[in-house]
Amino acid sequence: MALRPNPGHCPRAAQGKRVRVVLTNGFDTARTAPQGWPADGRWGVNWQLPANDPWAIAQWEIAA
Repeated sequence: MALRPNPGHCPRAAQGKRVRVVLTNGFDTARTAPQGWPADGRWGVNWQLPANDPWAIAQWEIAA
């Protein structure tokens, strides 16, 4: 699956799953263990798109 741009909210396809994300500062969760971050729930990622935030999600895909 190819990386998709962050829509600004948790995509329906990602709900309940782990996602690989690339942040605007270039950090890629593909290099972390366990691979990916939870897409939603208590410890889920923040899908908001604040201006000039180096920690915002730029792209995402469902983690393998």
